[in-house]
Amino acid sequence: MGVQGLIVPLIPDITGGVRCKLFPQEKLRDLLEKGYGFDGSSCGFCGVEDSDLLALPDPGTKVQVDSYTLFICDIYKANRRFELDTRLALQKALSRYAEMGMGVASGVEMEFYVVKTASRPEVIDPWGYMEPLFGHQVLSLLSELASRVHEAMGIEFTHHEVGPGQYELTLKKDGPVGLSDRITLAKWAIKYWVSKKGLTATFMPKPFMDRPGSGLHLHLSLNKGGKNITGPGGDRSHGKRIFSEEGASFLAGILEHAKALAALMLPTVNSYKRLMPHFEAPIYVCWGIGNRSAMVRVPEYDAARGDVRIEVRCPDPSCNPYLALAGLLTAGLKGLEEGLELPEPVSKSAYELKEEELAELGVEKLPSNLGEALEYAKKDPVFKEALGPALAERFIRLKEAEWKAYLKFLEESGEEGEGRITSWELREYLERA
Repeated sequence: MGVQGLIVPLIPDITGGVRCKLFPQEKLRDLLEKGYGFDGSSCGFCGVEDSDLLALPDPGTKVQVDSYTLFICDIYKANRRFELDTRLALQKALSRYAEMGMGVASGVEMEFYVVKTASRPEVIDPWGYMEPLFGHQVLSLLSELASRVHEAMGIEFTHHEVGPGQYELTLKKDGPVGLSDRITLAKWAIKYWVSKKGLTATFMPKPFMDRPGSGLHLHLSLNKGGKNITGPGGDRSHGKRIFSEEGASFLAGILEHAKALAALMLPTVNSYKRLMPHFEAPIYVCWGIGNRSAMVRVPEYDAARGDVRIEVRCPDPSCNPYLALAGLLTAGLKGLEEGLELPEPVSKSAYELKEEELAELGVEKLPSNLGEALEYAKKDPVFKEALGPALAERFIRLKEAEWKAYLKFLEESGEEGEGRITSWELREYLERA
């Protein structure tokens, strides 16, 4: 069996990666009918004493990348959907909106770096935000990459991001499950196509301390009967009147539970080193119209035309998108159910606000590290509600082990972790994120 022409049925794992076996093309019918068994304990889903799980490819997720046929799988245990399947958590969250006669539209901006090799993480170009790509190697790489991802999954556009060697692909809008599927597939495709050029694509949140980190900005809007009901729209002068009652309460719920949701949106040790002033990464739990320093931004150019959506700017591409969206939707639903009041938008750069100004506005900080985020998650019932008790417990256990491993490394190595990217982070996340 050669390496070409294979079926790649991907299993999204709890911590944001994927697992798979590779199959020859003649196994396709069998796979779609029966799925394939795997060891759940080696993928972080369960203990060795009860670890027989089955992955069943969803035919609706099929994409072709070069000669590889990719699918996203649902996970089953003893003929029933497995309660720790992260795709199931998002499907359940969405079903609650459907019960209310509402739907959710979503979009994403995926940022990543391309480096020469994992062992030599040097960027391949000097360019900045939206600059033309004058080098043939970089222009051909990004053009081919965008074309291939567009053919398979659909993109809105691509461009050079702020950091040297940093790029963005914006995928076409979709429902939250479909979007999460396409994020997962796009990450695989990007890594594959970049590796064909002898380079490495990394979705590590902050591979370079002195350069911008990579985000996974998630865009959300509420709809009913096919119509966007997030708000009537307007410009900065309208303040929170830019939202409908539903839109305002939805966003208020997200802000109310943001510190607990951080564990899902910012799930690695390295994630919190991205949250620095002046790199357009959020630090404070607030929202603004056209304000890229806020955790949630309302794009003003669309809102002025009456097309209101929110952009949650704190998630990064190391996250499991199914869980990040399940958390956001559950928190937003809480806001709707409780009729939470939305605070006024922050109009200044949040980075420039003084402590007394933040206190007066009631603006709190996002957690400063993974350990702190996990403590907030354990205390907020919305976290458990979004994932379900078993998945919430497993997620916390896996992430606490990760946090402890990092602290142990610092203690044993003597490396300084504050304000630096450690060798442990590069080893753990540069290629895996």
